[in-house]
Amino acid sequence: MEELINLILNADEGIIELIITYGSLVYLKLFSIIFIETGLVIANFLPGDTTLFTAGMMAALGELNLSVLLISLSAATILGNTSNFFIGNFLGKKFLKKERARRNRYLKKSFVYFENNSAKAITVSRFIPFFRSFVPFVAGISSMNLKTFTIYNILGGILWVTTYILVGFFFGTIPWVKSNYSLIFSGIILLFILGLVIGILKPVIYYLLKKQS
Repeated sequence: MEELINLILNADEGIIELIITYGSLVYLKLFSIIFIETGLVIANFLPGDTTLFTAGMMAALGELNLSVLLISLSAATILGNTSNFFIGNFLGKKFLKKERARRNRYLKKSFVYFENNSAKAITVSRFIPFFRSFVPFVAGISSMNLKTFTIYNILGGILWVTTYILVGFFFGTIPWVKSNYSLIFSGIILLFILGLVIGILKPVIYYLLKKQS
């Protein structure tokens, strides 16, 4: 528990401590962190972005193997989101009583959203904390097509892991980047949120402009 708290508050120091304590077993620890964060909707507080960035930075310093990180952590997040999807699907069928759930206006919005924006939601949500744990869970509840989910789950997972690890690998050792990576993450997240909002509002804007003309 102490290790987990330290990792949440200080991801860079936490990973260094894991390397010192567990040696090569650190890969299993990092796999578990990413798997749990993306596999359990209640575990969205784990620092996935900073964990990936710091892992990439440590790979640049020769403490971790870059290839092992890319492969193992991509697998972790893909498997995590898959388990999250099946948990949501199980709960949706078991407890929500699908017919009744579809009459719930909040869940109905989720169903409609995933039917129309499944690729965008699954891929882009990877880069937004909380949403990367929440989206696959709701996708499962809404009984999103498994094949479609799997395709974009793999695409989004590899893209997310590769982006943050490589940013850490190539830029993490630069003093300014290392001391301001929280600001950089905030900027990246803001860009993805802005893109997602624009994508959602685009049909509305198009409709309003067409109506005026």
